[in-house]
Amino acid sequence: MPAKRWTPPSRLRRVQSRHRRSRSAAQNARIQLRRAEQLQNAGVQTEEQLDNARTASDSLQAKIALAQSQVISSEARIQQAQQAVDNCTIRSPYSGIVVSKDAQVGEMVSPNSAGGGFTRTGIATIVDMNSNEIEVDVNESYISRVQPGQPVTAILDAYPDWEIPSRVRTIIPSADRQKATVKVRVSFLKLDPRILPDMGIKVTFLGAEQKSSLAPKPPPS
Repeated sequence: MPAKRWTPPSRLRRVQSRHRRSRSAAQNARIQLRRAEQLQNAGVQTEEQLDNARTASDSLQAKIALAQSQVISSEARIQQAQQAVDNCTIRSPYSGIVVSKDAQVGEMVSPNSAGGGFTRTGIATIVDMNSNEIEVDVNESYISRVQPGQPVTAILDAYPDWEIPSRVRTIIPSADRQKATVKVRVSFLKLDPRILPDMGIKVTFLGAEQKSSLAPKPPPS
């Protein structure tokens, strides 16, 4: 479940409230100061009363500056805490289905496995069901007969009567020396929800004469 975004805590709200009240009081103090200056110039008010009004105005300006710095500091702490929350939110680089949970509560997750039995290299395994394909190990002796785009018939072990039209997507430019094979990737022409990852499957690479007569059979009911 994605983490909820933070809302301003009560301390920040109190600081913001004090800041608004201080600004309102400072505005009123400035009005009082201007009035005191006018009265003092007219000889109605004493110099002491003018100094008191000026002191009150300066004091409120200082309170405004303090409240402003407290607001900025509180907002910075909230952003830092929000970033910490965001760092705990797991996001997948693509959409898919979680097929296994690889890390448990209390275990560490690291890009490498150094650190003992409590360190995992991943949190979960996600499969993009829209990118299912077949990986086939073709013997080196026959790899010259395989070409990208070549038609292929795939048959799942779970549905032996269902011929799935496919084609060669790419030939991996690397060979397995021990098995004397080359890996070939085959793509399905049309995906089906019954095609699941890691299912057993057999493929038949079709030649030109077989391609012209290929008619896909409907899947079994």
